[in-house]
Amino acid sequence: MKTKHSKKELVIAKRDKSPKIWMAKGEYTNIIVSTEQSNGEYVISDGAIHPDGFIPEHYHKWEDQTFHVLEGEVEAKIGNKIYQLSTGDSIHCPRGITHYMKNNSTKNVRLLSYIFPGTWAEDYFEETSRQNHSGEYDLELVEEKYGVVYT
Repeated sequence: MKTKHSKKELVIAKRDKSPKIWMAKGEYTNIIVSTEQSNGEYVISDGAIHPDGFIPEHYHKWEDQTFHVLEGEVEAKIGNKIYQLSTGDSIHCPRGITHYMKNNSTKNVRLLSYIFPGTWAEDYFEETSRQNHSGEYDLELVEEKYGVVYT
């Protein structure tokens, strides 16, 4: 439902009701607020990092990303510093700053991720999942098309 004051849609997301997208070893995400629902301004996703899972070190050329830890503990490398984050902690990664997260615990970690703007995010998620399933990786394509650089 769109209102007369906004081109964004009202979204009510039920936990674990949408399909999980395989992003990396032990890391999965699903879309809470899509590009279409936010009028391209952002994408919000709900992610899980399983024990020993990780978000590979990378940076975004064109987008900022914020993470909020909903459950668990995660080691986060932001730029050249390492942080231990736990439930309730948040971290904002402006475009161009490398970031990496790893779950060193025995329990799943749950994160919310906000990507601003969100124009490309869903297509990037789908392409990453496709590459993970096929085992055929094309990091040049990911950088050129989505502005995500793995380091």
